Formats: sequence, C-alpha cells, structure tokens
Amino acid sequence: MRFVTYNMLDLTLSPNSVREANRQRRVIDTIRSLDPDVIAVQELKCPPASAARLAAELAERTGLTSTVPTNGNARSVHAVAVGDNTVHTALLWRPGLTPLPHTFRTYSPAVHHHGGWRGIGYGSMVRLAFQIDGRPITFASYHAPAYGRHRRIDQAEAVLAALTRPHEPALIGSDFNSVGAARANGADYDPDPYTGRPWWPDLVHQCHEPTQPSQRHRADRRPAQVWEAGGLHDVAAATRSPWKPTTGHWPTCPYSARGIARRIDTIHATDPILPAVTTLTVIDTPVTRAASDHLPVAIDLDPRKLPTTPSNPAQP
Repeated sequence: MRFVTYNMLDLTLSPNSVREANRQRRVIDTIRSLDPDVIAVQELKCPPASAARLAAELAERTGLTSTVPTNGNARSVHAVAVGDNTVHTALLWRPGLTPLPHTFRTYSPAVHHHGGWRGIGYGSMVRLAFQIDGRPITFASYHAPAYGRHRRIDQAEAVLAALTRPHEPALIGSDFNSVGAARANGADYDPDPYTGRPWWPDLVHQCHEPTQPSQRHRADRRPAQVWEAGGLHDVAAATRSPWKPTTGHWPTCPYSARGIARRIDTIHATDPILPAVTTLTVIDTPVTRAASDHLPVAIDLDPRKLPTTPSNPAQP
C-alpha cells in the first residue's frame, strides 16, 4: 500500500487566473498519478467554514474520499482539521478502505476572526485509523507552525502524544517547517542548510540562536528531536533512503532565491511500521516542480510485514 504527504500550495479549486488554474490542475494530476491508498495533504486554502467542502471536492476530483461515517452511519464528517491562516490539513483515501470512526480526531488552533493572532503559523493535524489486513493503522496529516520556534516544539509534543498513546502502529505526513534531527551512519541525516550562509531576518524562525546572528547560527532541530526521542521516527533516515530536498525549487521562495534547499516534508512512523517500508521516494518531476513549492513524498508498505497482532485504538 502507498502513503503520500503533499503540501499543495494554497489549493483553492477556485483559481483567480488561468495560470493558477493550470497550476492547480497539475496538483490534481499529481495526486491521481501517485495513486495513493492514503494521502496527507496540507494547505487547503479557504475560510474555516468551507474546509470540509473543499476537502470533499478535492477527494472527488482525485478519485478518493474524505468521508468518515459517525453515529452509526447516521451522519458523516470530512477528515479535515482547520488551521489558523485559512490553510488546513486533510486525509484522503481510496474508496473501499475501512476507516475506524472512533479514532477520528482533529487538532486545531484557536481561529480568531477579528484580528488578534490569526495567521501567524498554521498548526493543525487530523488523525484517523483504518483497518488494514485485519489490523488498525493510524494515519495523520500535520502542518507545523511557520513561525514560533517554541510553538513548534510544544505542538511536536502534542502530536507525539496523539499518535503514540496508546502504542499503536502509526504514520504521519507533514510539512514540518523544521530541519530533521534523525541520525544515519553516525551523522545528521539532514545537513544544516543555514550554517555558513549569510544571516537574514527570516532565520529567526529557523535557527537555534536567532538573537546572535554574528555567531555561527545553526538550524533549530528541537521539534524533530521531540519526535525522535518519543518514538516517532523519520522514515527516510530510518530506511537509509537517499537524502533529497523537498523545497528549494520554487522561483519566488526566499529560501530558493538564496540557494537553500531543505527537506521539510516528511513521513514519520512508529517502530512497528518501519520494517514494512519498502521504498520512500521524493516525487521530483517537471510537473511536481511546476505544481507546488513542495514536492510530494511517497512510501510503499508491504502489508505482510505490518504488525500481526490486531489491536483496538482507544477512544480519544
């Protein structure tokens, strides 16, 4: 089976120009071509009240579904979590896959409709388990805050608890907005993209010592350290997949303009999942480079290597 994570760059499905319509069509084509069993998406862009409807429309256009039956199938909801910058996260999956409604949960910041702190950095997650070959597997989509280094650390702890309590097989696809902390072959799997480069103000959101730019500034890996220490592992590093950036190709991105390529789109998993991973691929093609400022990441799993003891995820 295949799990994908994809930041779609402010996908509205109601573009305001021909150029944007063509770009959004490439996003749809990319999702369809990847043929995921489950996909975690970020940056559905719309007012909060329209998020479920937008998720449903995206699912319809990609041949997937986002519908979670509840109350004994009497009503249904869509697997979308509202963010705080009119961009939201969602899970979509192939028809026929069996969701477990009692595991459905969304985690969203307070959305301020009258100014305040609205728009300072996204931060939402949606979680849902599916019955896969007789065993429940939890999937999640997360968009970490773009600003607020300590806020990212705090949310990393909350996400960790949401996915690892109780200890169930789980995967999460995210725009992590931070550099990874996993180690491979005795070194950091992700190279530091900031050390040795000139300081510019945006690095206050990304570096460990933002108040001392004259010193040797370095990436703040603490959010990723929370996940690694808590048992939520970076699949790319754990499987020794070749390192490849997921951002840095978009012409208007300030990081791209400075020649900085980063891998901030990740799939993390709990220990029982790792032996089942057969491949991890960053989908880098002319189409995906023209579709979004983030490249999608896909992993393939061998269900025969998933945990053999069925379990029952607890009611949140």
